This record gives sequence, structure tokens and C-alpha cells, in this order.
Amino acid sequence: MDKKNIKKYILNVAIILIVGGLSIYFSIGNQLEGTIKSLKHCHLGWLLVVAILMCIFYLINAMNLTLFAKVYKKDYTLKQGIVNAMAGIFFNGITPMASGGQFYQVYAFNKQGIKATYSSSILLMIFIVYQSVLVVYTSIIMLLKFVYFSKLYSGFFSLAFVGFIINLVVISTLFLGAKSEKLQNFLSNNVVKVLAKLHIVKSYEEVSSQIERKLENFRIELNLLQKNKPILLKSIGLNVLKLTILYSIPFFCSLAMNVPLSWRHFFDLIGITAFVYLISDFVPLPGASGGSEGSFYILLRYFLKGATSATLLVWRFATYYAGLILGGLTMSFSRELNFATKNDKKEITENNQTIVIEDIEEIEFDDFKK
Repeated sequence: MDKKNIKKYILNVAIILIVGGLSIYFSIGNQLEGTIKSLKHCHLGWLLVVAILMCIFYLINAMNLTLFAKVYKKDYTLKQGIVNAMAGIFFNGITPMASGGQFYQVYAFNKQGIKATYSSSILLMIFIVYQSVLVVYTSIIMLLKFVYFSKLYSGFFSLAFVGFIINLVVISTLFLGAKSEKLQNFLSNNVVKVLAKLHIVKSYEEVSSQIERKLENFRIELNLLQKNKPILLKSIGLNVLKLTILYSIPFFCSLAMNVPLSWRHFFDLIGITAFVYLISDFVPLPGASGGSEGSFYILLRYFLKGATSATLLVWRFATYYAGLILGGLTMSFSRELNFATKNDKKEITENNQTIVIEDIEEIEFDDFKK
């Protein structure tokens, strides 16, 4: 990785710390004494539950990735999946809009003996299933809790609804564009022409070609998923469990801070936390810094009262900063990512890969952006 990229990531980490720190500082406000008291008298048992749930969350990410990787490399191991998944979490966390994780994962897959064309397919299939499950999951929450949440959070519910609509439009457009040649032609020709005339798109030919290529790739991976129903069903189950765990973390963090919540609040907090992520996912800063803390504080203070700031600190560390630490350590100590061995070279040669281990050593992060 060159000096330019290192400086960029250092800047991103600085933004995370400054914006995140300021957000938490303003969230605490006059609750500093109460926050310190809540942290001092926290329930260690529930903190342990939070830690275990986050470990399961990371493991599910790795299991899902391994599930698809085995389609192209039968001897791909869960250990390799953990390294790759944690690397993705780290780079997603330090880049705006979580844009860097997939690029590095392609690099990691190459190190693990899966060439870039296959790894791109793996990551696209993972995206298709995750985005589909996310839309269905949040749709159910919207249907069950629409009246309740729209009254409780009138303004912020609208923002969450916009986030939901954007996710729905993205996955629906991909599905319809992949299935309908008419829609594909409409998007790649008519829509792009209008955007080009409005000077929103610089090169009509280039963007039109990109849309056609991406929809074609989406169509190929969609067909592959439909032919591998056991893998598809397993991935759907893993993603449902993954989202349920992620959205339930604030509930267990609040119990750790001795907030008197009952189990009847469990699904309420899952729904509200889903809204937090729908809002913060579109904050264009690394780790959605500022947006995550602000939306969490505003949406959950109704339930958490005086322990909102303390719960926010624990939740943010558990779901974000701990992932950066674990991801960074995983990459640092992974021989597979940092060193080339004779076994690595032998394995890649036997699988007829086009990139030998000496070439992989020279690949930089920016190469995958091109």
C-alpha cells in the first residue's frame, strides 16, 4: 500500500475520532455525571452478552462469505473466511460510505487462492442476498410498527422511511433491470441521456456501458443463486440472524447500563435500531460518524432516559470501534495476507489461477479501483 493511501486512511481515522468524539461529547451534555455513574455500576453479565453477540455477528459474516467462496474453491476454510470478513469490516469502517471493504476483500481473496473474477462474483452474490433480506426485514418492521413509530418519531421516521425507499429502489431496479431488457435499455440509454444533458453524467457512452455490464453481472449471479437454492436459503437464514443480532445490541447494552427495560421492549428497540441504521447508512463519512451517534441519541432517549449517553458509548464501541480493532489485528497477524509461502504458490498453481503469488505480493489497493 503506497504512502498516498496510508495518508488517506490516517485522515479517515482522524475524521472518525474527531466527529465521533464530538458527537458523543454533545450527546452526553449535562449527563456527564450520570454517564460516569452508569459506566461504573454497569452489569458485567450483560456486557459479556453484548461481547458474545458481537462475536457471533462477526462469525456469521465469515460463515456467509465462506459459504459462497466454497462454490469456487472447495477447500476454502472458515478460518480464511474470518480473516477476509474482518478485513472487510476494517476497511468498510475507515472509508466513506463503507466503500473500501470490497476492494480489499478482492485482494484478500487473491491471497487466499481465488482470482478476482470469482471473488467479484462472491461479493456480488453476498450483496444481492443481504440487500434483499434487509429490504424484507425492514418492510416487516414498517408494516408492524408504522403507526406507533410515525407518532413517536414524526420527523425522524420520515428520514428512516426515505432510507428504506432508497434501499428498496436499489434492489428493485437491479432485479427488474436484470430480468427486463426493456428496463435495462431504458436505464442505460434514456435515463443516462437525460442525465448527460443535465451535465450530471460526464460520459454517456461510458456510463451506459457500465450500467449494461453491471446489470449483466447481476443477472449472471442471480441465475447462479437460483440454481444453488441450498446456498441461497442458508445465506438468507444467516442474514436474518445477523440483522436480528445487530439490531438487538442496544437492548442488551441498555440492560448492561441498568436501564429498567422489560422483554416487551425488545422488538421495539430492534425496530428503532433498524431506523438508526437506515438513517446513518447514508452519512458520507467513515463509519457514518456523527450520524450514527446523533440518530441513536435522538431515537432511543425516549426509552433509555438518563442512561442514553452511557448506552450510546457502549453500543458504539461494541458495534463499530471494536470491529476496527479486531479487524486491524486480524490483518496484522494474518500470515496469509502479509506473507507468501511455498504452499500458497503451490495451491494457486494447482487451481490454474492466472495470478501467481509473486504477482499478488505486488498488487496495491488502488489496482482494484481501476
